This record gives sequence, C-alpha cells and structure tokens, in this order.
Amino acid sequence: MSENINHFSLISRLLGNLFYRSPTDPVLGGVFSWLQQKGLTQIWPLETDKASLSAIESLQMAVDPVVLDKEYQRLFRDKKNAVSVEISAYNVDAEAFAAFRQARNMPSVESADHFGLVFLTASWIEDNLASVSAQKELFEQFLLPCATPFLTKVEAAANLPFYRALALLSREILAAMADELEEAE
Repeated sequence: MSENINHFSLISRLLGNLFYRSPTDPVLGGVFSWLQQKGLTQIWPLETDKASLSAIESLQMAVDPVVLDKEYQRLFRDKKNAVSVEISAYNVDAEAFAAFRQARNMPSVESADHFGLVFLTASWIEDNLASVSAQKELFEQFLLPCATPFLTKVEAAANLPFYRALALLSREILAAMADELEEAE
C-alpha cells in the first residue's frame, strides 16, 4: 500500500499543478519534458484499460505549451470560463478548507478556493503528515464533493485531449485512493 500512496503523492502533485497552473508557468517547464519522456507511465500505480492507457498517452504527447495555455485560459481563466476551478462553485466551503490547511500548518496561499490546490494538499499531507485521518477528512469534506462535478465539466468542455485525459486520470486516481483510505481504516 505504501508504494501506491507514494505514487499517489507524486501523481496528486502532478495533477494538482496541471489544474492549478497555466501550462506556460515556469514551474511546469520540467513537468512537460518529464511527461514526454513517459514519466507518468513509469509511476502510474493502477491497472490500465484502453481508456486509461489512451489518457496517459494523451498527457505524455508533445504539445506546444502556448496552444495548451490557450485551452487552459479558455477552460479555467477567461471571464466566461467553461469550468470554474473554485471549489466554492461546487458547494464546498473554501473557508473551511483554508482552516483545514491552517490547522495542519500548511504553507499559506492567497486563496484556498481552487480545485488544483485540494489535489496539492493531498500530496502535502502524504509527504508531511502521513495521517490517514487527515487524508480521509480532506477527501470526504473537500476533494470528493467537488471532484465529480468539476472533472465532468472539464471532460465535457475540453477541446484538446490533454485536459480530457487529465480529468479521466484524476477520477481514476481519486477513486483508487478513496478505496485505499477506506481499507486503511
């Protein structure tokens, strides 16, 4: 189980950053190179079917960051964005999420009202607290309530395969980790 959880931490950090940051953000520069070198294939801890294999390949194919950034802006940032990244748009209390983070001495952020940050928080908890109860609370109160509607909207609104694949793989890894957390109880 611990190997899958370590992989979950890496994958949560990857997926969280891909939702949280624009593809042209310098922080992601090395990420796209790593993806193109089949890095995700090497650490993906779940059984794959045709759909998940295709999604992994879609994330790992060469893509112009400027083109991908246009899709990111259209989906998540434009005034008429197709998909809200704010967890409050999915009836999740962003202030409660900020308090959850603060209670665990996580680094402060300008706004905790972002789906990608919830994924990043899951990775932070795994790396710094190793607390099943904190992970379970994060999943039950914040991550799972907004994940389904958010990821469904991303899949429906994405024009490029990259973000549809990102949503599909996010759904798969979240389901697997939720199952592992249940078993850990």
